[in-house]
Formats: sequence, structure tokens, C-alpha cells
Amino acid sequence: MQDSDSKISLLQSQFVETNFRKILNIIAISFFLLLVVVLLVFGYTPQNDTEGYIQLARTCLAAHQPYPCMEVIAGQPFIWNIGQINLIALSLWLFGSVVPVLWLMCIMKAATLWLVGHIGRHFFGAAAGVCAALLYMLYPNNWGQSTMLLSEIPMVCLGLLAIFLVLRTHSLAVVFLAGIIMAVANWFRPVAMVYAGSLFLYYIIFRRQDFVRRMLPMLAGYLLAVVAIGTSCYMRTGYFVYQSETLWFNMSEAIYETSSEPHYDSEMFPKGTPRYIEDMASKTCFECDSIWRERSLAWLKAHPADYMKKIPERMAWLMYNDIDNVVAFKADKSNAADNNITLPYRSILTQISSLSGIQMLALAAMACYFVLLVLAAVGIIRLCRRRRWADLFLPLFIVAGGALAIVIAVHGEPRFKAPLMPFLFMLAAAATGSLQKTNEMKLTNRKN
Repeated sequence: MQDSDSKISLLQSQFVETNFRKILNIIAISFFLLLVVVLLVFGYTPQNDTEGYIQLARTCLAAHQPYPCMEVIAGQPFIWNIGQINLIALSLWLFGSVVPVLWLMCIMKAATLWLVGHIGRHFFGAAAGVCAALLYMLYPNNWGQSTMLLSEIPMVCLGLLAIFLVLRTHSLAVVFLAGIIMAVANWFRPVAMVYAGSLFLYYIIFRRQDFVRRMLPMLAGYLLAVVAIGTSCYMRTGYFVYQSETLWFNMSEAIYETSSEPHYDSEMFPKGTPRYIEDMASKTCFECDSIWRERSLAWLKAHPADYMKKIPERMAWLMYNDIDNVVAFKADKSNAADNNITLPYRSILTQISSLSGIQMLALAAMACYFVLLVLAAVGIIRLCRRRRWADLFLPLFIVAGGALAIVIAVHGEPRFKAPLMPFLFMLAAAATGSLQKTNEMKLTNRKN
């Protein structure tokens, strides 16, 4: 009986390996259609950030310049996510609407699933790649994200594309292109540096013989794109800017906050705190940034231990739930400030019968998130037992190292871990079924 089960399992694995691309394409197309249905039925989901993006995009269109332009540098606190604001501006200019961007978000979200499957296959085999893609599609918090205009989807999609190209190609030109794509991902949201740094460590530790061939062309492409983006901004503003500049804005709050809990509705510039700047409206965002940097560094130099004590609590707030995108299914989403969901965690058992429909969906999403974490933990243990250190390193380092980098730099808001989530799905998939790589994957790894 055991031999019979082994033969069936082997045949199933061989079927998945042989038909991997077809299976993954079907899953990705199915997911895209699901996202389109969600968008058509539930419509656009405004968020505080995205309303700000649209306002800045309109200001730049009125000035007939890309973002950032001088009109949004003077009197503004910081440079926001440049790529997303310019994408919105382009859509408004071409179509007079942000709806085309929402369709693009659906495409990029489905492409992210496709990349999760392929990268999962590279490290853990075809069966795990398919499993990672299926988990990604069935995960409730992934269904509503593409109804929003936030910057996470393009950043994650482009970052994963760059990783996929570096891992899977032997062409210097393609690796160079991957560097450009990674810089564009960083242009949308600077967390892409977590991906680039993790790739760098992966090759220097486990693929040292191919480090120069992979990392140098990628670095060259990355730097070329940074120079092109920054020079373009310098020519119209006099400032070399190639990514958002919000670090010291966030840090200045982090040094005085008494709780690491996300402050969604708190005052942005409370008087008497390091965040408050007298006559800020007359200053440029770069002057504000310089003031916040000076104040933050002075405080950090004097209180390094106090700041480090906040890290564990921030990590807990970063990881404790993953339900932000469920808000897409709310009946009334007209007020961006109200588009968030809270659950009575401490009394959930006694209040479960009084939860609203959207809260029940959020609770189901929360349960799926916990299952995902458990599966990821099992996958990590399984890979450790098999001593698959090279295969485990990149996904695990991006999740663990990326989470740590985020909470050191900013507060621990659950949405901020979106760039880490694709790799949680890969690790979770490693907990199920076969981890056997195809001959193609083995050959690729030997060449690497």
C-alpha cells in the first residue's frame, strides 16, 4: 500500500512538473478574473494616502510637470511615493480617470501570483510553486487590494520580476534590465531595497562563483535608472530625488511615541513634539526633512536603548494581523478616513455574534493569516531538517530581515509587511507535498 501511495505521489509530482507553466497560467488568469469581478462589483476603495496621491497628481498636472515639481516641494512635508503618483497623473492626463490604474493593479496583482509560483518553483520545486500560487489566490486579503491605488502592488510586482529575472537568466543584458526594474520598483516604494539587499547576500553567501556575473550587471542597471530618475528631477527642481523621502518624517514621530501601536487618526504635527515645525508652510520639504533628521539623530544618539526597546512591540504590531484589504468589501466606502476595520480581539468570543458582516469577513481573513503563519513555520522547520539552507535563505531573510528593517525605520503598521507576504506564501507552500526540484531547476542551481 505504501509503495502504491509513493507511486501515485511520484506520478502527481511528474504531472505538475511537466505541466507547470500551463497550471500556473490557468491559476493566474483565474485570479485576474476574480480581481476584475471584485473591482466591477465593489468599485474603487478610497484611502487617506491615495486621496493625497490624487491631489498631488492634479497639482503636478496643473503645473505641466511630473511629480515632484516645485509646486509640491514648497510647503509640503515630504516627497511621497513618486512612481505611484506619476502613474495616477498619467492616467488622469490620458483618460481623465484613475480607473485604468485600477485595471493595471489587477493585472499586476495577477502577475505577482505568477511570479510567486515561479520563484517558489525555483527554490522548492514545481509542486511547491503551484501550491504557493494557489494559496496566494485563495487568501482573502489579496482579493480587495487591487481596488485601491496604494503603491504596494507595483512595487511588489516589479521587485519580484527583478528577482525572477536574476535567478532564472544567464544573460547579462537581462540581469542589467532586472537592475533597472528593481530601481523602478524602488521608485514606487523604497522597500524594494529589501529585495535588492537580500539578493546581494544570497549570491555572496551561496552563489559566490556567480556573484560578479549577476550582481554587478544588476547594480549597474539599478544605478543607471537611479541617475536617470534623479537627473530628471534635478533638471526641473534643482533637487536630485529618485525615491520617496519620508524616513525622517516617520522617525521624528517614532522617537516621541509612547506606544508602538499605529496612530491612524492622530494629529500629524502635534505642537510640542519633534514632528512640529514652526511656520512649516513657508519651508520646503527638504528643509523639513533636514530639521527632522537633526532632531531624530540627536535623540537617537542620546537614547539608543530606549529606541531599541520599542522594536519588539513594533514587530508585534507589524505582524499581528493582515486584514487591511478586506475593507474593499464594505458597503459604504465613500469616506476614505472611515475605510479601516477593527476587531474586538480581547473579547472576540463573547462579541462574535454581534460582529458586522465585514467584521466576520475580516475574522475569516485573520484565521487564514494564522494558518499561513503556521504553514510557513512548518515549511521553515522542514527545510531546516533537510538542510536546504540555500533554498531557505532568500525567502526567510526577506521576511525576517525585511520585517526588522521596516520596524527599525518606521512604526509597525500591518500594511507595511505587504512586500514580505509573497515569500510567506512560498515558505508555507514548502510545508506541503513534494520539495523535489525538476531537472531544469537542478541544472539552473548548478550553473548558479
